[in-house]
Amino acid sequence: MLHRLIALVAVAFFIAACETASQTTADSSGESSSSTAASSASTTSSAGSSASTGSSASTGSSASTGSSASTGSSASTGSSASTGSSGSSGSSGGSSASSAASDKASAEEALAAIGNTVYFAFDSSALTADTEGTLMRQAAFLNANPALTVTIEGHCDERGTREYNLALGERRATAARDFLLAQGVDPARLRTISYGKERPAVAGSNEGAWAKNRRAATVIN
Repeated sequence: MLHRLIALVAVAFFIAACETASQTTADSSGESSSSTAASSASTTSSAGSSASTGSSASTGSSASTGSSASTGSSASTGSSASTGSSGSSGSSGGSSASSAASDKASAEEALAAIGNTVYFAFDSSALTADTEGTLMRQAAFLNANPALTVTIEGHCDERGTREYNLALGERRATAARDFLLAQGVDPARLRTISYGKERPAVAGSNEGAWAKNRRAATVIN
């Protein structure tokens, strides 16, 4: 009986020892799994860090692109400077045109002061003493201002046909031009044109109006 009891105790002890060994193995396996999981997590973290580093590099590339944009801005500034230069050139051209117009107006005033128009008798292109005196002053003015060129316009009163008055107006303009040429004015500076009765200086059908319309007018070009 004692031997059987001892045998049962030994079996029980053996079974307990086996269970203890099995539990120890399971715990060791669990620790190994935990270590593997921790290693995996570490690898994932490292990969994330690498991805983050790549993102930072990409951001650096963007910053480089921003630098290029800044260079483009400088080019735009250069364009603005060029535009300003063109605007200045345009302003200079406008000033020159204004100066030329002012010079012409001054010359016209001076010519009007000495007499820019001569008058003729009815149906005549002959110069009178008064007419020649006015043309003498015109010649002196033109010789003193060699850069000026003029057009001599021939006009008539309203009587007569259009064709006849155009021809008479041409003779009057030619008579005035020939006198100026005789005073030494360069022929290249003189041009003639006839308007006949188309451009009267004074409206009216009376001797006073007709006398003012029978004329040759010297106009600065």
